[in-house]
Amino acid sequence: MTDSPVDSPVDSPVADRASRLARLTPEKRALLERAMMAKRAANGDDGRIPVRAPNDPAPLSFPQQRLWFFDRLAPGNVTYNACVAMRLRGDLDIPTLAEAFKMVVRRHEVIRTVYPDIEGKPEQRVLDTWDIAIEVVDVSNLADGDRETMIHTLGYERPRAPYDLQHDLTMRLLLVQQSIDDYILFIMEHHIAFDGWSDEILCAEVAVLYTALRQGSAPVLPDLGVQYRDFAAWQHGRLTEERLDSLQTFWKGYLDGAPEVIQLPLDFERPERQTFDGGRVYVAVEAAVSEPLAALGRSEGATPFMVLLATFAALLYRWGGVQDISVGTPIANRNRVELEHLIGFFSNTIVLRTKIDGAITLRELVRRVRESSLAAFEHQELPFDKIVEAVQPLRSQSHNPLFQVNFRVTAGGDALLDLPGVVAETCPVDVGFARFDLALELQQLPTGLGGYLEYNVALFTPQTANALVNAYGALLRDALQRPDEPIASLAMSNAATTSGIRAARRRS
Repeated sequence: MTDSPVDSPVDSPVADRASRLARLTPEKRALLERAMMAKRAANGDDGRIPVRAPNDPAPLSFPQQRLWFFDRLAPGNVTYNACVAMRLRGDLDIPTLAEAFKMVVRRHEVIRTVYPDIEGKPEQRVLDTWDIAIEVVDVSNLADGDRETMIHTLGYERPRAPYDLQHDLTMRLLLVQQSIDDYILFIMEHHIAFDGWSDEILCAEVAVLYTALRQGSAPVLPDLGVQYRDFAAWQHGRLTEERLDSLQTFWKGYLDGAPEVIQLPLDFERPERQTFDGGRVYVAVEAAVSEPLAALGRSEGATPFMVLLATFAALLYRWGGVQDISVGTPIANRNRVELEHLIGFFSNTIVLRTKIDGAITLRELVRRVRESSLAAFEHQELPFDKIVEAVQPLRSQSHNPLFQVNFRVTAGGDALLDLPGVVAETCPVDVGFARFDLALELQQLPTGLGGYLEYNVALFTPQTANALVNAYGALLRDALQRPDEPIASLAMSNAATTSGIRAARRRS
């Protein structure tokens, strides 16, 4: 999985959109665009995103602004670095792979955009002169143990290298050669230019270009009618004062009275200043849960995301007694055809609020989560910083505003390069970041549910994180079998109760 957030909490697949669009005939593409334009016209938006002149300065998008100001407040902080890693086995043509990546960078301006500080305000500036290369590190001559150590060190240290947003390209490439036909590719990015959907586009386009170059044919990719900076300028113009007031009014009411900080049992006292060092515990729940999960969702008109979020809320209630739970989740925010195949940071974060008590059943909780989520999704356009501005929580350097727990569900597998003569498989990467107190990421796979729980090491021990993962699996299994029983009566592993977690810590 990537370290970047994805994409839609309503379970929209993003895996091969760029490839599918590339395969559309011009006639089908024109039909799709006309249909999208008709839909926008029905909603009072009948114009395309305007294209800016090459030298016309552009503002940062709202999500970019948040990351840029965070970078200025904490220079060198690597919290928003991201990395996609994969193992490539076979006849890999490294010069051709490098050329394919260069072509993608040339095609997508956002990857070669820098963000200078102009009298205290950021600006997007596209580089005309730039270079990107694949750094190759050959570890094939090392002994097995030393080779593994070197790969682990490279995979941990290189993605943590800071970016100078005023001068650096926002993508770096490292290829570790284990043998003549066995490699690990690290695609390292800064989140200011990439989101999870972007990783899918990047891999799909590199594969198309690599294949064409190897075959000596002309690559076929959809035209980019706009670039990311066009979107950023359009986004600012779209958020009119009237629209902003309407959206902020909703969020102010939606989060009125919500606790400033979720009161979970911490292993350590919360530091006065938020830290971002993290660990991961991996999640695996067998495929047997898939059918009852889907069935409960169908019966209540809810997505798998909503069912899994309801179960996660039940876990937080059972563990910490929390009755008013605010959870952050990322939204793809690509609701226009022009953005389907564009690399960039589009995703927004919204807050989903759930009120809960022990007498409620999972079925009832799913209904409550569905209602709350749909209301929030209808107002997802408001950038997160504007949500904070509307709600005006007490600001503190010790925690994230509005929510400290993040939840995400993705459909399908990870971004991989589909190259001729090469087999690609995912390499999990943990570079030790934690943007939140806790973040649960789940993937729906043929084998069941996979994913990880990311935790802030300044707040929780590995034993607590492991206990929570075990508890979530146990609670999910029992809740899906008994969705009409009170959640207070559902089974959890003993270590998942508050006393059980404390006992586990004492034993450690």
